[in-house]
Amino acid sequence: MINLEKEKKNFQNHVATFTDYENIKILDFKRPDSNEYRIRFLFEEDYCRLHISGDLGHLTASNYCNMRFGTFEEHFTGNVGYFNGKIDCMDRDRYYFDEEQARKDIYEYMMEHGFNGDECQVDEFLDDSLEDFDDESGISKAGYDVLSDYYPDVWEEVSDFGKMSTGILDLYMLAFKLAMKQLRERNEL
Repeated sequence: MINLEKEKKNFQNHVATFTDYENIKILDFKRPDSNEYRIRFLFEEDYCRLHISGDLGHLTASNYCNMRFGTFEEHFTGNVGYFNGKIDCMDRDRYYFDEEQARKDIYEYMMEHGFNGDECQVDEFLDDSLEDFDDESGISKAGYDVLSDYYPDVWEEVSDFGKMSTGILDLYMLAFKLAMKQLRERNEL
């Protein structure tokens, strides 16, 4: 997970520039003397499409009406989950799977769905459920089979067991907010 307070320091010497080509609006945020941590937000206003590019990765997102420069901050920077649903493609992972979190999630699921075993049985069930666990894909087929033998409806939730955000979308939103704040302070918007 990305520590946003630490990351904020990486942007402290960045300068925001805004270019308006009518249908295309570009917000660049980078250090004048370096390309490190540079980021560009390019809005295709007529298609309600956003392209993010730079050292932090690349993505394209679209929405039918509000993926525009003038509405992006209001609609998306405070709601990363909403923005996540608008992403068409991205070259960075949004999630990873954590085995300890998966263990907690499975345990919680077991308790909510009436597991009636003792502590040793719980530990054995958890260990079996996490067989071949992978930090990129989470619960394996073998683990799913163990879970579904006891909980036939587990398929609805198993893909979220252990799922953790990488924080990259939060980092994009932080960069956008910092750049916009700088532009407003310089009265450039």
